[in-house]
Amino acid sequence: MIVLLQRLGFGRAPRVALGPMARVPAGLVRLPDGRRRLVLGFLLDLRPVNNAEWLAFAQATGAACPPWIFRPGWDDPAQPVVGVTQDEAEAFARWAKKRLPSEAQWQRAVGTGTYPWGERAPDPARALFGRSPHRGAGARPDAVHRPEGAGPFGHLDLSGNVWERLRGSVARGGFWGSPDPRAALRLELAREERSGGVGFRCAL
Repeated sequence: MIVLLQRLGFGRAPRVALGPMARVPAGLVRLPDGRRRLVLGFLLDLRPVNNAEWLAFAQATGAACPPWIFRPGWDDPAQPVVGVTQDEAEAFARWAKKRLPSEAQWQRAVGTGTYPWGERAPDPARALFGRSPHRGAGARPDAVHRPEGAGPFGHLDLSGNVWERLRGSVARGGFWGSPDPRAALRLELAREERSGGVGFRCAL
């Protein structure tokens, strides 16, 4: 673990502050199955949990690191952590004194548009998408955040970059390989499933 932390530029005793959060006001949402639900106001991480935050959690608790953190090109401290199971994501959230958002909360944060930023077609200034694993370079999560692709309440990377695990073993938002990262994209995952395209963010 210490060798990995040094390789990622943290030194012997990293002190990593958890990322900022932004408020999502109360409102009605329509879920993919057509149900309408009132969501109370809450706080949501501005961006997905990154490698630096996961490493701080692992060092503090003894939790395992997903294998992608060790791979060249995937080990930038600011990249979203990927390959985390549902139980591991929930354990991180408890350690951070937060929780995983519900699907209704995620839907409220993303808004009512086709994309978090509205109806304009996606482009590289707004989302990371359309990267085939067979193309090599760029077929992985990105540490760069795209303010032009922010959701209605300022949250970044809600579409593209990484699928985001939510409560109930569901992920939303698409990932770096999605051809069209629409907000409506939805993925059901096994709790123990690991993927280089799946990360998470926390709510409070």
